Amino acid sequence: MVNALPKPYSGAYVIALGECAMLLFTMIIIQFPDVKKAHNTPVSTSLSMIADSNLNKTGRSIFTIASQRTFLIAALGGFVSWSAMAIQMSAAPLAMTGARHNFVQVTSAIEYHILAMFTPSFFTGTLCNWFGGRLVILTGFLTELTGTLLFERGFAVGDFNLGLIIIGVGWNLSYVGASVLLTKSYRPEEKTKTHSTYEAIVMISLSISFFSSAFAEHFLGWMVLTGRLISIYLGVAVLILAVDTAFVFYKTKDIRTEITVKDLEV
Repeated sequence: MVNALPKPYSGAYVIALGECAMLLFTMIIIQFPDVKKAHNTPVSTSLSMIADSNLNKTGRSIFTIASQRTFLIAALGGFVSWSAMAIQMSAAPLAMTGARHNFVQVTSAIEYHILAMFTPSFFTGTLCNWFGGRLVILTGFLTELTGTLLFERGFAVGDFNLGLIIIGVGWNLSYVGASVLLTKSYRPEEKTKTHSTYEAIVMISLSISFFSSAFAEHFLGWMVLTGRLISIYLGVAVLILAVDTAFVFYKTKDIRTEITVKDLEV
């Protein structure tokens, strides 16, 4: 099916388009029940009471929330985990094809990678409960860095397979850890706008990585891309997170602590 049409790989795009159409159709025909809230609570007409009520409903501004150290570290975890993983995942098939590996070997490497991305989710949440989100993010960054450096061994199929597997596991740890840490940065009424901002940051990183991967692999080469740029990128992220983790431990004496009193101040 991949080469069902005259252009190489065009069949895969047709199948993906069909899957998206089926998903859209399914979402259209699903009937979601209307949930209406009862409004039986008396409301004061006082201007001050109305202002306080609006503040309680909306919470702090997104700029106040996003300026917290907890949110910044969570956003760093989401941005770095996605961008470092995505650019290597999308550039690896190009590098493998350039190294004369066949289509089955390339697709198998990506399959191993995707399996490694999501399988750890069975226990990553438990690790976050045991050790805290910050430490799990840090472990994920170090794991991704290890996988990136493994690509420097050469262009053998085993090097690509092992590197992509390790990067997938590292992505899972760092991204799940960041998602857990994010929940500590907002109040219940601030959940929607905080998550929306976080997801926007993550999707920006993902878009940049996917759109730049082909150009980076073509003009820089696989070894330079992974051995220098991404390694430095991950190294800086590890340093920032290690310093923050050490700071939190110094202040609270608990490595699992996700938030401080200062973070909760308006």
